[in-house]
Amino acid sequence: MTRAASLISLVLHPMMVTPATFGLLIYTGSSIPENSHLLFIIAFFFSTILAIATVYYMKQKGIVSNMDVSIREERVQPLVFGSIYCGLGFLLLKYLDAPALIQGLMFCYAFNTAIVWFITRKWKISIHAIGLSGPLVALWLHGFHLPIFMGIALVLLCVSRVILKVHTPAQVIAGAGMAMGLAYVQLTLLFL
Repeated sequence: MTRAASLISLVLHPMMVTPATFGLLIYTGSSIPENSHLLFIIAFFFSTILAIATVYYMKQKGIVSNMDVSIREERVQPLVFGSIYCGLGFLLLKYLDAPALIQGLMFCYAFNTAIVWFITRKWKISIHAIGLSGPLVALWLHGFHLPIFMGIALVLLCVSRVILKVHTPAQVIAGAGMAMGLAYVQLTLLFL
């Protein structure tokens, strides 16, 4: 059971979901931007590569214990950097006049990561659940209406995190609910 849970947690890891979501938003739909490759590289670099490189550096320096940053107290600093990186990515995507949903998702990553870093100072919320729920909202708004598949993926991820004993049910439910609610409000009110 824990082997399956570990596999699900790896496949649906935020650093896997993020580039896949940006790829779907950029390369599918009725109007693919002319500068689609550049937009994807920017989104991938600012949302994923910089975050992984930062955590790797912090692990090498002994600032964090592992690449998952599983200890709550160690999460704040990587989250601060992640929020800054995504904020810079958002500004660059805005400057390049990326489609609204792509700008919006990067904004969500920046803003919601800042919220998570404040929550994390007092309580461990599921970043895995957040990292899947927000992108699912963006994909839904883009036209991927696959509620059964999306729901199953989210439930499997949340249950996996509980089985692995890295989160409580409350932490995964709070993460999923917060990310869905914030992403929907931010994307529909500010970008669409």
